[in-house]
Amino acid sequence: MTYALRKLIAFVFLGGLFWFIYQDLGNLEKPWFMHALGLLVVVFAFFWLLIPMVVVWMRIRRRVAQNRERYAAWLAEGGLATVRGRPARNERLALGPGETALFHEKGTLYIERGTEEFGSAGVADRPLGRPSDVAFPGSRRDCRVAQRTHCYFTNRRVAFAGKNLDISIPFAELASASAAPGGIVFKSVRGASAARFAFTFSNPLVAADVLGFAKSDSRQASA
Repeated sequence: MTYALRKLIAFVFLGGLFWFIYQDLGNLEKPWFMHALGLLVVVFAFFWLLIPMVVVWMRIRRRVAQNRERYAAWLAEGGLATVRGRPARNERLALGPGETALFHEKGTLYIERGTEEFGSAGVADRPLGRPSDVAFPGSRRDCRVAQRTHCYFTNRRVAFAGKNLDISIPFAELASASAAPGGIVFKSVRGASAARFAFTFSNPLVAADVLGFAKSDSRQASA
């Protein structure tokens, strides 16, 4: 988003400078005209640097507030009790014996490059992209983008399934899961290798609660 806003600002200001200069080319030799151009460049730099950051910051605040409001409503409706009593859809996920799908949601998956050893079939064919500044603030690294992918939490793992895509992260390999304004960033560690997967959730706070419950359920089952 920041990149798009800066392109728009640059287009508007450069077009304005072009129009301002070619109104009268004879003004190029006049000191006041040079001062005016210098002032316009300073104003452009101010808008180019500050405005996109302010817009992103305001959208992040609004998204966080919405998440908290909807999370409170979800808790009031029963919270985790609704998860226990209603199995998730699992038409794209093959479950093992004794495995139960607890949560399912569609969204966009961002896959850190170099994750082939994690069983992410078809990752190399995915287009490159960068996570949204609003959904995942501070994410500057280019990733493989898988559009409209299914994410599942079971009582054993986190799984991503889609067309030519099959990624499974057992809880034993799930090093961390950090909630962001627009999703969750998962870190998986397998031996000496590590990778990150970012997935957009409609409410990361709800998803994080369900994930914590799923991991707890897994520990109890293995005890």
